[in-house]
Amino acid sequence: MCAREIYERVSAQLLNQGAVSEDENGSSRLRAANGRKCAVGSLVSDEFHSPDIEGIGISYYRHARDGKLLRALYASNVNAYDPGIVDLLCELEQLHDDASVDQWPHLLAALGKRYAFI
Repeated sequence: MCAREIYERVSAQLLNQGAVSEDENGSSRLRAANGRKCAVGSLVSDEFHSPDIEGIGISYYRHARDGKLLRALYASNVNAYDPGIVDLLCELEQLHDDASVDQWPHLLAALGKRYAFI
């Protein structure tokens, strides 16, 4: 998947979902028990998702050479070994984790413009 495809897929997922993916303690999760997915979690194919990739955000992997989440994303056709892709994923993750849901449309549009996707 190219950066534009990632942006479009995550944007559609988050806007359609309209809610944060989090556990009962309010911690962000790739996938929550209620079926919600975070920005990065929406990119991991079902067959490559497992509980052991939960709990560490993509920003942790910004300078890592390998890890379970990176391998799960790569197997899901997202080249998380590409620094440019990781930067985009970090921004999408931060938007999901830190912004209020009502800000998502504006922030996603601004992100899309900054990356020249829209």
